[in-house]
Amino acid sequence: QLMGWKQELIEIEKTLPLTQSMSERIFINAYIADTAAKRIQGLMHVQDLPKNAGMLFVFRPPRYVSMWMKNTVISLDIVFIKADGTIAHVHQDAKPMSLESIPSIYKIKWVLELKAGVVEKLSLRAGDKLVRGTMD
Repeated sequence: QLMGWKQELIEIEKTLPLTQSMSERIFINAYIADTAAKRIQGLMHVQDLPKNAGMLFVFRPPRYVSMWMKNTVISLDIVFIKADGTIAHVHQDAKPMSLESIPSIYKIKWVLELKAGVVEKLSLRAGDKLVRGTMD
């Protein structure tokens, strides 16, 4: 379903607990949803997603957004990212096919969707930073 979609290697910098000066970098191969049509389609009907892959939704200008899982058959972790690249908050384990609205708390520029469990496995959290990927 994602044939012909632009893909980009994005990079997230994690600050490691107890060592504010040390960081770890994570790379994710992201499908880019940068048009209204692509944002609407998202990961609908996608049967599986590798652990190192995801979809990066781009919102220009930054805004309050709400995501949902309509026609999405796999459970997802949803990462909301502010315009400065900082992860604002994370919603883990969004239920497949749910029509429940999952709102951003802040104005955001990007939403990164990953396979459920990946956020916990990578220990991603608020304050980590998108350092490379679809920057203006």
